[in-house]
Amino acid sequence: MADRVYTADYVEHATLSDGTPILLRLVTPDDKELLRRGFDSWSYESRYARFLVPKQRLTDEELEYLCNVDQESHFAMGAIREGEGEPRGLGIARFIRLPDEEGEPVTAEAAVAVADEIQGKGLGRILFERLIAAARERGIARFRCEVLGTNLSMKMLIDAVTPDHVTDVGGGVMTIDFTLPVEAPHESPMYRFLRVAAEHTRRKG
Repeated sequence: MADRVYTADYVEHATLSDGTPILLRLVTPDDKELLRRGFDSWSYESRYARFLVPKQRLTDEELEYLCNVDQESHFAMGAIREGEGEPRGLGIARFIRLPDEEGEPVTAEAAVAVADEIQGKGLGRILFERLIAAARERGIARFRCEVLGTNLSMKMLIDAVTPDHVTDVGGGVMTIDFTLPVEAPHESPMYRFLRVAAEHTRRKG
């Protein structure tokens, strides 16, 4: 636990390809309205791509489920636009640990969603890479992603991060299973940098 980067006090500042400044942090129970506003700004297509069914709004029960998470078996991280008066959620990534199967690697279902206005600017990859690192911290060995067969951007993202995966297509939905990258998070230069930055933030706080 002491060596983890993605904890309650994790904060990271980043810049997207178009210069948009963002802040990354873990989702908290207080983010329900932020998530609701973000969802309400999504197009019908983006909502359908995320939930795989037509969806007009998030109920209070759904917001409670999506925001009040243990950050262990159910992990969620959000991206917020910086430099504006009212916080605006631009993206969210989460994984939910699936029931263990004897003899099988620990697997979690993973998903990434990015606001329409910011798609194609690198946020999806930023969130996905950090989601993988957070999962490795928590002992997750594999991800399973269910996406629409027409969601080529998510497929391309997975191809870029981990080309070695298994894809099954049925009913217009792609189920993509892959082992998380072999390199342990703490061995990568980016992870070491994030850990130092996180420790510096904790000391300042």
